Amino acid sequence: MKRKHAIGLLALLLCTAPSYVLASPADDPDDPAYVAKTAVADTVKAKAEAPTLAALAAKAPREVTLVDRKAMPETAALYQYLAALPQTGHILYGHQNDVHHKMFLTDSGSTSDTQDMTGSIAAVVGMDALSLTGAELTLTPAERKAGLTYTAKLVKISEAAHRQGAILTMSMHMPNFAEVAKKGQKNGAWDYSGYSPNNLTGNVGHRILPGQDLNAIYNGYLDLVADYLLQLQAKGTPVIFRPLHEHNGSWFWWGGGNIDEGDFLELWHYTVKYLRDTKGVHNCLYAYSPNGPFFDEGAYLSRYPGDRYVDILGVDTYNDEQKPEWFTNLDKTFTVMQKAAKEHGKLIALTEAGVRDGGALPVTENRDKRWFQDVTAVCLKHQVPFFLTWANFEKLEHNFFEPYMVSDTRGHEMVNDFIDFYNEPSTIFADGVADFTKLPAPVRKN
Repeated sequence: MKRKHAIGLLALLLCTAPSYVLASPADDPDDPAYVAKTAVADTVKAKAEAPTLAALAAKAPREVTLVDRKAMPETAALYQYLAALPQTGHILYGHQNDVHHKMFLTDSGSTSDTQDMTGSIAAVVGMDALSLTGAELTLTPAERKAGLTYTAKLVKISEAAHRQGAILTMSMHMPNFAEVAKKGQKNGAWDYSGYSPNNLTGNVGHRILPGQDLNAIYNGYLDLVADYLLQLQAKGTPVIFRPLHEHNGSWFWWGGGNIDEGDFLELWHYTVKYLRDTKGVHNCLYAYSPNGPFFDEGAYLSRYPGDRYVDILGVDTYNDEQKPEWFTNLDKTFTVMQKAAKEHGKLIALTEAGVRDGGALPVTENRDKRWFQDVTAVCLKHQVPFFLTWANFEKLEHNFFEPYMVSDTRGHEMVNDFIDFYNEPSTIFADGVADFTKLPAPVRKN
């Protein structure tokens, strides 16, 4: 009886007031899910607690071995900074798409949820090649009329972040190049638009290699990436480049059983050599980032491209359903990575992470509201220089990974905890990043 009545009432609401049924906290800043902001970001204290150049120089390696023997000085300095920072008891906080996508207050004039909460953007700002093809970046009619390209706009966004102190990292979610081939060329150019994450068909990982039928299409895509990187290089801006990530998973065509091991290794080597040697890109540190967790070194280094092609040993791992054992597994994973890093002469990093409960960080009822502090504690234990959480996307209730403000005074239920995280003496945001280019230049070993 009660069930029938409830169904009838729901039907009535659907017919007469759909806005009430479909209402979401993502649409309503007055939703009771949001809390008053009571914590205050102490930017003066944060800058004062960041390590000085002298403290960093005392810990920075005097010699470095990089993938790119011709890496510009700023790239080598970034490596030194990342090596030195955790030895001073500090860690960089990173956020994907931090300065051109946000969950809320999209018309406020601010471009960053992180900045809305703390006054500073993230210390590590993630970009993705999807922005170069229009999947994660838009052009206004005025910008199109002026001839602005996606690449030029992303360079402008990236440089603005860098000027605020941020370190840039770039991942590369790629289309299925067999599908690109089917679309054909238009005005002599391939159309790389339209992300196809679940299209694993076409043996793409093999067919884009040298001598195969899709190689020219892949080269064209790498040309887009190189154009972006070279424009930053001209400005002296280094980038942590993270290609072919999560290669041990089955969700990308370059991962798991979708690509032969030999093809994967050849593809990694080819990608690095094409950018570095053919295109002259010399502002990249190259990061290897399989999907975790890991409990032994053999599993972690499965399909490892080799020391000549990797600068940073990373890992991507998500705290699904906010299970507490995730932190135990993260600790074990870092133990494995530290051992591998010592043996191979590399740095380690948490290259992608976040809470994924119902698809993302929940709006309410988060079981660990101090998740960011808890991740930091594990990272500091293992000398991890940075961790990066995934992106916030505009008003998508199940696609954000960082708290956010909905007004000047209210925000996500973890907003005060996140501000406390910013205020921690160990955490570094963009406003605390040192000018690492002033570190004493290291000796290059090859």
